[in-house]
Amino acid sequence: MMKRDPESKKRQLLDAALKEFAARGLAGSRVDQIAERAGCSAGLVYTYFGSKDELFDAVLQFIVNETVTNIPIIPEDLPEYAGKLFDASVQHPEVARVIMWHRLERGGTDQLIPGSIEAARHKIDVIRAAQEDGRLSSRFDAGQLMILVQSIATLWSSQPPEIAELAAAKSDHARRRATVVEAVRQLISKSEESAT
Repeated sequence: MMKRDPESKKRQLLDAALKEFAARGLAGSRVDQIAERAGCSAGLVYTYFGSKDELFDAVLQFIVNETVTNIPIIPEDLPEYAGKLFDASVQHPEVARVIMWHRLERGGTDQLIPGSIEAARHKIDVIRAAQEDGRLSSRFDAGQLMILVQSIATLWSSQPPEIAELAAAKSDHARRRATVVEAVRQLISKSEESAT
């Protein structure tokens, strides 16, 4: 007899849904297509997640959890943290697309990305603690600094491809990454802080 592995099936569905939602958004995706990608029945989507909307929320929560787990914020080395976020955006462009679909389809609603507020609060608290004990520049408050670092880390994927290509070719991963790391290094430089 084959042993059932619900956690493995849930993971397959999340992976398939991530790809489908990245390609078509919430409104354009179909449960049967997601199930087909995952190699299971559409009924399992409803069994494990309840609805397509709840599956979309689960994918967003999965993205937050994976990012927090795999790329923990290190206030003593925010430049490298930004570099790792950049690497992840290159390796998993579908993540940025799903987040963009969330903004497009749910923007202006109270439907936040599950877990995102808690994750952001944690990052801000870690940055604030490092600022308070002198390990990190206080030029920007902790919340602003967190947003600036994350924005710099994703700057290449947030620009129109043709504009980004003019600045540094997509194939030149090292140059793009170096720009991200150096920009954050300059942002938190204490020498610049004392000069202002």
